[in-house]
Amino acid sequence: MARKSRGKRRSTHWTWAVAVPFFCTGTAGPVLVASSSIEHPPLTEANVTEFWRQGYLWIRGFASQDEVSRMRAGIDDMIEAWELPARGSSAFNASLALRRNSSDKEVDHSFLLDSASKATFFVEPGAVDADAGILRPNISKRQAVRKVAHALHLTPGPFHDFSTSAKVASAALALGLRRPAVVQSLYRLASPMAAGVDRHQDSTMLYTEPPTCLGFWLALEDTDETNGCLRVREGSHNEPIRERLVRRPIAGGAGVEIVFEKVTNETQAPAPFDVFRALKASRGDLVVMHGSLEHVSFALTSATKSRESFQLHLVDAEAEWSPDNWLQYPPDTPFTELAPPERTASAEL
Repeated sequence: MARKSRGKRRSTHWTWAVAVPFFCTGTAGPVLVASSSIEHPPLTEANVTEFWRQGYLWIRGFASQDEVSRMRAGIDDMIEAWELPARGSSAFNASLALRRNSSDKEVDHSFLLDSASKATFFVEPGAVDADAGILRPNISKRQAVRKVAHALHLTPGPFHDFSTSAKVASAALALGLRRPAVVQSLYRLASPMAAGVDRHQDSTMLYTEPPTCLGFWLALEDTDETNGCLRVREGSHNEPIRERLVRRPIAGGAGVEIVFEKVTNETQAPAPFDVFRALKASRGDLVVMHGSLEHVSFALTSATKSRESFQLHLVDAEAEWSPDNWLQYPPDTPFTELAPPERTASAEL
């Protein structure tokens, strides 16, 4: 995935028609896919300065209400068509949870590994009667699903359209990615009173050399402290990446396991949660995060409010994608590289 460096490219226009080429670590050649023209002001120099100062950028109204509605309708259709895997199947057991540093040999990591280039359903363990193989009483399918991941952007529709839009490409370029490439996308569902998301750095899971990961977190509902709004620790992007989620061969050649490995010898206690800033994002707001920024979402305390978000992760195609990252596409499936906005579909096609 390593590429020769090119100069940074910017656009001063608000509307673009973009041709999106693909790159691949395997043998497939580039394929051009046209992206729709979507109006949105480009980032200013002040925006970029703010991002590098605090480690994130909160962009109000980045997605239109129509875009948000189409994403939510799209996930509605997917959930309606989804069925819980059969009890006892590897997919049933593995979809319940990925247990951190688990020594349980029955954990089937192939379920997570296979989700890298698909739209795979992960469910809340507490929503399922594991013995009976069914959802618990009064739990809807939407309440049972924790996320749909990790490649919604590869399927034609609202998630692909947003992921490959000119405004996403423009923002990534402005924040320093010379050849922005979408490597992961997911739809996160959190029902009322649902569990939160542990504190983490995105580069833990999606590492390049040098580190280039950017996280795009799009609010699909209004958020506040009661429904577990995103919280960030300003300035933490200047700290090292503490650990990585990597694939390792199982002793005896019995397959591959996924483990967290520390990459620093840091012994300092974690920062207290009261130093994290709560971002009360509104529906359509986007938070772009540096890959080293520590962030967290607390458990929902509201009995009536949910929290849904669409999340993209981009890296620079000129950096080297780590071969031991947990996420690896099949050789014939490329990452989605976003063309600079000034290039038009008509010029490329």
